[in-house]
Amino acid sequence: MIDATIRPPTVARMTSEQKKFGLRLRKALREAKVPESAVELARLLPQYGGMAVTPAAAHRWLSGRSIPRAENMRALSTLLRVRLDWLYGEEAERREVREPKAAWTASAQDRHAIDAFLALDERHRRLVRELVAALATAGKG
Repeated sequence: MIDATIRPPTVARMTSEQKKFGLRLRKALREAKVPESAVELARLLPQYGGMAVTPAAAHRWLSGRSIPRAENMRALSTLLRVRLDWLYGEEAERREVREPKAAWTASAQDRHAIDAFLALDERHRRLVRELVAALATAGKG
């Protein structure tokens, strides 16, 4: 016997969840200082463990017309440094960042670059510091 009280998700409910996801994604992008660009999102996703997607697919996420697959949700969570359950909408409008806010703000891409810098050996860190110093000096003149 089929229980009449259990209903499958309706198209309206799925559309609503997709729209809410699009809003959460755009909010996370803004807060991470990552451009709200489908092209940029499609370019960055594989760098953070996601599957390659077309800019059209990323645009559907941003516009709230579809939701990414699980591996791309994990990549977005890593890229944007937000909790995966928040991205899925499983938390009640509470957004938790993985790291406490520092006195200065940096985009998610800059924070990942800093993490990569910290993973370098001392010789390579010195080279990067010298390069940054040279670029900063050249930018002033």
